[in-house]
Amino acid sequence: MHLVIGASGQVGGALLQELERRNLQCLGTYHSHKPPHGNFTKLDLNQAVSISALIAKERPLYIYVPASYTNVDGCEEDPDFSYAANVKGVQTIAAAAHAHKAKLIYFSSDYVFDGEHGPYDEQEPVSPISVYGRHKVEAEQAAMTETEDSALIVRTTVVFGMEWQQKNFVLRLIRSLSDGKEIAVPEDQIGSPTLNSALAHTTVELALGDQTGIFNVAGEELCSRYELALAVAEIFQLDDGLIVPITTEFLDQKAKRPLNAGLKVDKVREVLGRNAQLTGYKEALEELRNAIENQSDE
Repeated sequence: MHLVIGASGQVGGALLQELERRNLQCLGTYHSHKPPHGNFTKLDLNQAVSISALIAKERPLYIYVPASYTNVDGCEEDPDFSYAANVKGVQTIAAAAHAHKAKLIYFSSDYVFDGEHGPYDEQEPVSPISVYGRHKVEAEQAAMTETEDSALIVRTTVVFGMEWQQKNFVLRLIRSLSDGKEIAVPEDQIGSPTLNSALAHTTVELALGDQTGIFNVAGEELCSRYELALAVAEIFQLDDGLIVPITTEFLDQKAKRPLNAGLKVDKVREVLGRNAQLTGYKEALEELRNAIENQSDE
């Protein structure tokens, strides 16, 4: 059985869909918002007893952990809460996974880097510049330590795609542009936009192949948030005049952002070959448009 902790989010939701597509038995957890469809149970990452009890009861062979407190500025304002959710919870899950001989798959981020020399490969020394990034590093370390280096760490970035809560950057952008609303987008944040369904497929391939250690799983092309926004407007035939380029400094955010970031995917390509479903951002947006159109026709 495959357990997805944090299945109400977009990565967890995509994982459940991928597992179900393969006819694999799976269970997802949620904290506050239960998705309308699927097999779910409520779980709080701050409740160590509940985490251990769930894993002991279900005895999953694979445990995926996309769950995270991803409010980067919120982490900066309340590092204790961030540590409890993003580090301690992962440590508890990892210990329980190891005790019950389950494979742990933990999702991390390019925020483990300072964003000065991207894109990064798996061998690059970590250099976080925010509380969120630092706690991602500590969670990676906890996952590996508690499982005696048998965990799979999946680093990804700028994830978008179909999502029932429609919270990711691309879906929010489409909604704003469709409503004729102007939106400011940073032109100095460089990353590797990643389609969530491709991320899910590639991660499951790595997990079923019993891979361990760190793998970057991200889109194959670098672009700025502004370039991504312009591509969204082009592919969805929306008004790019509503997209206003700004600098990150203009946003005056609590936490620093890695600007020249992104991830290299040579390693996962070498290991999985064609089974690594990674694309450029324009191709990924085309896939998203087709998915939205197919959903509308149902």
